[in-house]
Amino acid sequence: MGLTQQLESPDPRDREAAARQAGSVVWDPDTETALAAALTRAACAEEDPAALAAQLEALPAVEAALSDADLERLCRLREPPDVLGRLLARAGRLQIAAPARPSGAATLTEVRCLRGAPRTGQGLRTPDGAWVVLERIEFQGRAVSRVDTGRTARVLLSGPGARGLGEWDRLDADPRAREYVRMLRAPDPRTRDLAAAQACDWPGSWDPETGRLLCAALARAARAETDPAALESELNALLQLGAFLAPPALALLRTLDRTALPPLLRPYLDDLLLR
Repeated sequence: MGLTQQLESPDPRDREAAARQAGSVVWDPDTETALAAALTRAACAEEDPAALAAQLEALPAVEAALSDADLERLCRLREPPDVLGRLLARAGRLQIAAPARPSGAATLTEVRCLRGAPRTGQGLRTPDGAWVVLERIEFQGRAVSRVDTGRTARVLLSGPGARGLGEWDRLDADPRAREYVRMLRAPDPRTRDLAAAQACDWPGSWDPETGRLLCAALARAARAETDPAALESELNALLQLGAFLAPPALALLRTLDRTALPPLLRPYLDDLLLR
């Protein structure tokens, strides 16, 4: 029985075991997409607490493959645990839905959530790349901690990008990690090289879950890499992000044939496998 079928098993212990296995491996892109959809379906239908916890804990392992429809379904879960709340915040996208107006040092406006569930205190980027911070969210006249997909809310924004916002502008949760994961799958090795280099520019800027997401994508890219320059960038990025290396990414790196690597790159792999 495959994992996607096991996630639909009538036995909750089977569903729990399948979710734990799904979260413990770095998958190829097609399998990752199938598991992301299957875990979303399972979590939204789950009644067993242990199985549900395992399914939600596995979602960050397939985060890059979650579709907008998957994210919208996950938003409907009542009182999601923090692991899911952080995932939905990282995917957040808002659209300005009314003219913005100054409110003291901040800016007051209405937004519609297009994806994920941004939270109060979260930083978002404007179309020009400037930062804004969600200082306050009001939904139906009361303060709330987040705004879910499809909802419109009044928000108070601060930060350098808040004053220049226009109606219909979009605000995105830090899009870099998702973009780097996409670039690491590009057919052009120069794009993969650039993604790896940029992913490790500021290693201290990533939260642990985003760091693990990037390490999984880098390990998967390195495992399939045919271009020496791109491979060097990917292995170097993994070294720079070493604090986030988790067992699934290390397991994938152990499948690399050291003898097939260019001699200059073998020390990179040796250093990684010592962790």
